[in-house]
Amino acid sequence: MTKLTRAKTIGLGLAGLALVGGGVLIWMAGGGTNAPTQEIIDRKNEAKVEGSHTESAGVEISPEAMAQAGIRVAPLMPRVVPLLIRAPGEVVTNRFGSGVVTPPTTGTVTERRAALGDRVRKGQVLAVLYSPEMAEALSQFRIVEQEWRRVRELGREIVSDRRFNEARAARQQALTRLVGFGVSPSQLEAVAERDGAAAGHVQLVAPRDGVVGSDAFDVGELVVPGRTLFTIVDERTAWIEARVSPVQAQNLRVGQLATLRVGDAEIAAVLRSVQPMVDPVTRTVTLRFDAGNADGLLRSGLFVEVEIPVEGGAPVLALPLDAVLRGPDGDWQVFFADDAGRFRPAEVKLMRADARIAVVEGIDPGTPVVVAGAFFVQSEAAKGGFDPHNH
Repeated sequence: MTKLTRAKTIGLGLAGLALVGGGVLIWMAGGGTNAPTQEIIDRKNEAKVEGSHTESAGVEISPEAMAQAGIRVAPLMPRVVPLLIRAPGEVVTNRFGSGVVTPPTTGTVTERRAALGDRVRKGQVLAVLYSPEMAEALSQFRIVEQEWRRVRELGREIVSDRRFNEARAARQQALTRLVGFGVSPSQLEAVAERDGAAAGHVQLVAPRDGVVGSDAFDVGELVVPGRTLFTIVDERTAWIEARVSPVQAQNLRVGQLATLRVGDAEIAAVLRSVQPMVDPVTRTVTLRFDAGNADGLLRSGLFVEVEIPVEGGAPVLALPLDAVLRGPDGDWQVFFADDAGRFRPAEVKLMRADARIAVVEGIDPGTPVVVAGAFFVQSEAAKGGFDPHNH
């Protein structure tokens, strides 16, 4: 055998021994570690099973902790929940409880006796203006008044019927003119005694009790009849105007109660009128509400939110709004108590909600759910890290 042949034989033999040795090592590794590997797999499976039991076990809260956190549980039963119509509203002046002060004749404002925000009484003098027409009317009244007194003293036995009737008619005509200038019959004697410049002064008085809401004029300004110098408003009540769709307006009736929301404040209101026509621009119907305003919170021009409950509808599953929470995955959920007294989450579908009530679906009627303190239960559940879907 040559050296080359002997070398090849030796190489093949070594390769064979290597293959055999590798097979033995593989067999030893597989057979020798078979039991420990299976044990590790079994432990992992057990851990998964135990973990799933931990996730679905819910959270247990002691009665003492429930009382301290204000947690309450109640069966979720179907009930009729009023629909809630929400609409933006604006406070406007109660025109039934307000009045304006306008000059009865052209004149110049000589004196102001009230200002914006002042509380005034009915008949109180608010301003004085000088009117040449008033001075002329007073002069004419004094003349005819003297003539009337003369013929009345003489009597019908001496004075002819024509003169008597003319004197009486002239006095009545002059009196009517003064009344048009705002002079009441009780003021006639005092006005008739005025002389000189005082004869042309007109006193503008408040038409009712209230607060001065506007006073857009200046002393020395020439004003004309119809110009509003003062607005007197009664702040004890206010009007609120809101707009709704024609479909929503069909479910409303005069006298219906509503709630006004101004920040955190809630004010009761009553629906007083529903406009019979649809606004051609906004395609909405205007509603007018009355509300008490003893504290002065409702000021003209203030925007409020109007909530109008509408009765009717089929029974639904409803619970307090704060009992429905967002879960870790963003879905809505409520917490219910199982037979063991543990709290578990249940995913629900939020159908509608208002400021207080949430209507849900996806949970069986009669289920005992957390109606107060749900946030505390959710916080305790988050500490346990269980699946919000209860898988």
